[in-house]
Amino acid sequence: MLKAGTAALLAGALLHAAQAPPQPSLSKFDRGASLEMLRSIKSDLKDNYYDKTFRGMDVDAVFAETEQKLQAAASAVEAGILLADVLLRLNDSHTVFYPPDRATKVDYGWTAAMIGDRPYVVSVKRGSDAEKKGLAPGDRILFWNRFEPTRKTLWQLNYLYRYVRTQAMQRVIVAKPDDSEKVLDINSKVEPRYNQLTDLLEEIAADSRTRPDRWVKSGDTLVWRYTQFADLESAERALRAARSAKSLVIDLRDNGGGDVETLKEVVSRVFDRDVLVGTLVGRKEETPFRAKGRKDAFTGPLVVLVDSRSASAAEVLARVVQIEKRGTVIGDRTAGAVMTSRFFSHTLGIQSIAFYGVSITVSALRMSDGQSLEHQGVTPDETLLPTGADLAGGRDPVLARAMALLGGSMTAEQAGQLMK
Repeated sequence: MLKAGTAALLAGALLHAAQAPPQPSLSKFDRGASLEMLRSIKSDLKDNYYDKTFRGMDVDAVFAETEQKLQAAASAVEAGILLADVLLRLNDSHTVFYPPDRATKVDYGWTAAMIGDRPYVVSVKRGSDAEKKGLAPGDRILFWNRFEPTRKTLWQLNYLYRYVRTQAMQRVIVAKPDDSEKVLDINSKVEPRYNQLTDLLEEIAADSRTRPDRWVKSGDTLVWRYTQFADLESAERALRAARSAKSLVIDLRDNGGGDVETLKEVVSRVFDRDVLVGTLVGRKEETPFRAKGRKDAFTGPLVVLVDSRSASAAEVLARVVQIEKRGTVIGDRTAGAVMTSRFFSHTLGIQSIAFYGVSITVSALRMSDGQSLEHQGVTPDETLLPTGADLAGGRDPVLARAMALLGGSMTAEQAGQLMK
């Protein structure tokens, strides 16, 4: 079993691949395709990465080393892991490789997240093999296949198993809320994929969104669950509804970020004055990132909820609220994944076309206090973590605490049912 950093994680994946049932050997065509992808990745990185020093990485040397390894790679799985590793070495949350899309897609039926420094199962799909085998929210993950997830590696495991080395079956060892341990072999749901490029882009977007947007008024407080900075219309409707409330809770838990312009508009709708969010640092210039205040902005008491899956734009909004002393942030330390990226799509083949892509960071954000959130995240004003028993019982002590801060009264059980 491995408690892995990035290098150990990829090395462990290669070892796992070697110990798995024999993989088809890498054909001459597939080896050539892998080398072509490596060249495209290098070109996209060198032409677009925001930092011309590449965070101190010797790009030419690293890519030359990877080319040699690809020449000797024994299988497509090994080649895919090598191509993924070349960008993971940058340790940049938004710079990753998406391999050629397969004819099938895999649904594991469950989702993991860090709560504090421990990994938990936070959702399980009804009817999935995960549910049938007894996996449930609130189970603490001891090992996921060969790895012990940590805050540093959980996102890499999600990336590895979703895009690089999909699994028909996974072994998960968990501790139940009563501390009993279970070893579960969980079968994945495998489905045909109809539109490779569209499905790939939708799958990437879905990584940061597992719940729908919703808002509910409870007493004088509007509770708004916002799951992705992509749907400005949804944000506008929620904040219009907030005008009839005295106070507002913005729930950014499980919000993986999204569009920069949408972030700017949301900030504008909770400030009646102009706000310097920070500075976008690109490879050629630095650009102030400002949000213009609005006369119709919501100006009442505000609480923002965050967790370890609050990333990118969600983290920026939470930190702006802190810096500007606009409200209170409650929950868990956020993901620390705050960059601006572009997606570059490519194709392989002539008659039978395969799609692949590369996400490249094109700018970093320096907040108005001069600090970066990348790898740091936002530390809440009040840290409050649900327990495994809370997850298993559907209780939400974080929202309950927010309501108490705003003068309301709600039990954790009631809070857990509010957004159902």
